Amino acid sequence: MRRLLANGVGLAVTILCSTGCAEEDSAEPGCPEALVQVSAGAVHTCGVKPDGAVACCGYNGDGQSEPPSGTFTQVDAGESHTCGVRTDGTVVCWGSNEYGEATPPAGTFSQVSAGLDFSCGVRTDGTAECWGMGIHGQASPPPGTYLQVSAGWADACGVATDGAAVCWGNSVFGPALVPTGTFSQVDVGLAYVCGVRLDGTVGCGGEDGHGQATPPADTFLQIDAGQTHICGVKTDGTVACWGENPDGRATPPSATFTQVSCGNDHSCGVKSDGTVACWGDDMFGQATPR
Repeated sequence: MRRLLANGVGLAVTILCSTGCAEEDSAEPGCPEALVQVSAGAVHTCGVKPDGAVACCGYNGDGQSEPPSGTFTQVDAGESHTCGVRTDGTVVCWGSNEYGEATPPAGTFSQVSAGLDFSCGVRTDGTAECWGMGIHGQASPPPGTYLQVSAGWADACGVATDGAAVCWGNSVFGPALVPTGTFSQVDVGLAYVCGVRLDGTVGCGGEDGHGQATPPADTFLQIDAGQTHICGVKTDGTVACWGENPDGRATPPSATFTQVSCGNDHSCGVKSDGTVACWGDDMFGQATPR
């Protein structure tokens, strides 16, 4: 889900590929070729390797591509920070911590999501908790229990245990714009939100200037919203993307996938054979599996 960092114009940057990635001075820095789960951030990418370790590559100006050691079940790359759920259920975050977005609370979680300058997660008891920037209410989820949450820019959304989509924060998502139905997953982009209903159809609401909130008439297993584009794994395993596409970020390769993730200007997915494919902008090596 991700993020606002511009494509590096005028920025002093470090390309860093951590555990399992190519060396910093390599001509082709890249992320590991084999991952069980991948997350595309603003201009960095992180993923969980088959042994449970996290590897990251791409832009590293705030340490967002330097994961700690240990084993993880899930990782999520945000704008300038990254968070992951360890195998013991605790959450650890790294990178920018200007607003406390990389200082998770104690306790155990089943899922975590890193947004612009805040993060949210679902605790093992089903309650949602957020931390970091909260001036717009984005770090104050409504009471109740949740199946999944997604942290965006100044707002967040989640799937309540009854399947309803719930959003909070300084959002454009008024009652008429939050998609209706019973959902298995939702994901927040920049001023829009989309979700996968139980029948596999996708419902969206919010900003649609690039067609990002107008999904195709297909059925999906999973989706992930980037800044102005979105991709999803269809029920046949192929990936479809829609929205803004100046650099190929919404043009996936012909293959079958188990999971997909969208960043600012790039997208990545785990193919059915466990290898990773990325497409779109690769200025910082964030889209170069090796």
